[in-house]
Amino acid sequence: MAWNMKLNEEKLIFVAKPYFDTARGGDWEHALRVVKWVKDLGEGRDDLDMLVTVAYIHDIGWSGVAPKGKLDFEQIINLEDKASENTPIFVREVLEKLKYNNKQIQKVIRLIGAADNHESQRDDEAIIVDADSLSKLCIEHLQDKLKPSSFQKAVSLWEEEFITRIKTEKAKKIYPKLLEELKKNLKSAM
Repeated sequence: MAWNMKLNEEKLIFVAKPYFDTARGGDWEHALRVVKWVKDLGEGRDDLDMLVTVAYIHDIGWSGVAPKGKLDFEQIINLEDKASENTPIFVREVLEKLKYNNKQIQKVIRLIGAADNHESQRDDEAIIVDADSLSKLCIEHLQDKLKPSSFQKAVSLWEEEFITRIKTEKAKKIYPKLLEELKKNLKSAM
């Protein structure tokens, strides 16, 4: 299915950003990093506007779910189901305001589902999952979102799991470098 919609990033940000004002700490900054990685990994694709749309709103379901402030890893795990329940509702609200049609909304929801499940079956899903994973491999992500007591647990999990999640060739080359840089920065921050 062709995307057939030119993305107006300013308008999308205007409509979506308020949802992130009541989301977990660091979710908006994370979304911006995912957008950066999607633009890098998806460069030249016909559906890049759609992938960027997904990148901006992939964690929108966290709006109103988590308490303000940094969370520990277990809190995030315990709240994921509620955030996943909210996602299609909030995605539809945002994208209908921007005049997206039902097929486009369903495609965005499918791609967000791939990111939420950390699993890709198609090349468009691989870009989203890889961008989401790469965006977490920086000290800022840990400092924005997690309590320091959860930093090492998150990095250990990412070290084990991300290697199986990453599917695009470009991300496979970038992942080890980002992971090493994160581990080095984590030692400095401790």
